[in-house]
Amino acid sequence: MDDRFHDCYRILVQDIEIDCFLGVYDREQARLRPIVIDVELYVPDTTRAPRRDVLAETVNYERVVETVERMVRDRRFRLVETLCGDLADELARLPGLRALKVAVTKPQPLPRARAVRVEVWRHP
Repeated sequence: MDDRFHDCYRILVQDIEIDCFLGVYDREQARLRPIVIDVELYVPDTTRAPRRDVLAETVNYERVVETVERMVRDRRFRLVETLCGDLADELARLPGLRALKVAVTKPQPLPRARAVRVEVWRHP
């Protein structure tokens, strides 16, 4: 593990399935297509005392899903790379993060490819 994360815990928000306008061709922009988004959040574990079980002391992953839904609903994207990078930039604004990784998977982009996946890291 990277030394920058030795004092962090990781929150995984996996398999956010959502429909999106995504693609460079007119036929792709003509209809919504399913995509899958995964988010890894690295949160500093600053308390060595027992946890108080309080939401304010961590990252609210409901906000992560809400952010993803809003961005995908309100925009059209041509490139998976653009969608992934823009999501990462927006999620990096959440307070309390050391780092995050966003991955976007576009199923069946081509007849011979099961999926394409783009991953982006941010260190806010």
